[in-house]
Amino acid sequence: MSKKMIILLTLCLSLFLAMVCAGFRVQAQTSGVETFFESKIPGMRIQVNGTSTTKPIESITFNLSITPDAQMEVKITSMNLTIYGFENGTKKVEIYANSWGNFKLTGAKVFSDSFFVPERVWGVAYGEIILNYNVTITDQFGTHYYNFQGITLGFTMTSIENVYLKSLEEQLENLRDTIDGLNQTFRDCFGKSLTRDELLNLNQTLWELQRDYETLKGVKSELDNTRTAMVFLAVVAVFFVATTAYLVFRKPKDYW
Repeated sequence: MSKKMIILLTLCLSLFLAMVCAGFRVQAQTSGVETFFESKIPGMRIQVNGTSTTKPIESITFNLSITPDAQMEVKITSMNLTIYGFENGTKKVEIYANSWGNFKLTGAKVFSDSFFVPERVWGVAYGEIILNYNVTITDQFGTHYYNFQGITLGFTMTSIENVYLKSLEEQLENLRDTIDGLNQTFRDCFGKSLTRDELLNLNQTLWELQRDYETLKGVKSELDNTRTAMVFLAVVAVFFVATTAYLVFRKPKDYW
């Protein structure tokens, strides 16, 4: 097997291993920062570090570093980084994109940036790097030129907290505390718990009381009307008696 073939097989094996390990996450050694991707591909080593956890409307900061292998000349034709999030935790949306290209990789190079997470995105961010580059190897057998196109590396990134679910959980917890307080009050007053059956019985009692109240209200209205009529009749009777008495006493006397 020729030297060139051995080199080519070695590069292909390195690329295959990089693809297999693309999703592997290495825990960060510094607080708040995590290494999301670290792998060797033909001609270079790539590492991505970034914010470990964040929230919607807050930022993610990342460092993308690439380091060439010794005795290899690497030229990056294009390198695209796209980061995706999940709107409402389900719909995949692009939340960051950038590209670099047409430069020689003569030493370690770091690309850093920050961006804000959209409001309704949560779950986990997902990064994707697409590389087009050339590798030139010069050894005792001569110069070997390799061209790599469309190398895609994917990896999970920052964990984005679901603040909406957390808010609902807090509201639910507060509601439970309120219900527990009401249940204790109900137990102290009536000696019963706020169960479904007890609430149905209480509701039935309230409806019966409402019905009795409406009935009594109607009776009261009739009594009020009767009382008014009696007062009117009494006034008329008094007026009639007074008028009759007046006429009797005012009647002229007969003289014989």
